Amino acid sequence: MKLRYFKKGFLFFLLSFSLALGRQALSAAHDWHLIDDGFAVKALQFNGPPYQAPFKLRILRIDLDKFSLRVMDCRAWGVDRMEIKTLAKKAQALAAINGGFFQPDYRPLGLLIVDGQETNPLRKTDWGIFMIKDQVARIIHTQEFQNNQGISQALQVGPRLVVGGRELHLKKQLAKRSAIGITHKNQIILANSEDTQVFAQDLAHVFWLSEDAGGLACRDALCLDGGGSAQMYVEYKSLLIDLPGSWPVPNGIGVFKRQP
Repeated sequence: MKLRYFKKGFLFFLLSFSLALGRQALSAAHDWHLIDDGFAVKALQFNGPPYQAPFKLRILRIDLDKFSLRVMDCRAWGVDRMEIKTLAKKAQALAAINGGFFQPDYRPLGLLIVDGQETNPLRKTDWGIFMIKDQVARIIHTQEFQNNQGISQALQVGPRLVVGGRELHLKKQLAKRSAIGITHKNQIILANSEDTQVFAQDLAHVFWLSEDAGGLACRDALCLDGGGSAQMYVEYKSLLIDLPGSWPVPNGIGVFKRQP
């Protein structure tokens, strides 16, 4: 008799726990704060399994029919590096995130295309490329890249996190991170791990996971330069986000209001 009551109690506990998790995931899927039509923000925090270490994310979601993304190269302003906050203000970007890798003297490593002009050459390595061609965003492997007409913006970096709706398996490395993704609805996701470090695998999982399960529902995603380079700045309407890095960077990605 006691065993039967125990089983019933245990089953009730499991059901209640599952419902609570479901409510939590549903809440996470709908807690976007709309700043403007096509510009939303939210913050997520992850603790415990399946994640290897606790971490936080500050996330922007951008619709490309309302806003545009541009690669920003510090050399256009006569310097080799700037903090993202400074670069955003120079470029008059509404939001900005750090970009690709660079050498100790701040020379960029990897392809940069700014407003249709190649400002840094392709690097033949196992990285990804975020690009915009004919106002459509894509993330591809370096080997897929062909520099032809119609590419307005491109930035080469890595590793890729999600490819074709599939979460990749990555090395176990813990670091502060920035990343960019493209959702199944063709929205752009910009994310920064704020004041926490995160395993690349955990970040890949969040970018891949559906929104109903608390993720970002991306079909493709790519790590930007991490560690002390990872930084984000937003100053738009009611929203102010200032997540500095440990040092300035030579390039970044900016968000701009699309002109009618």
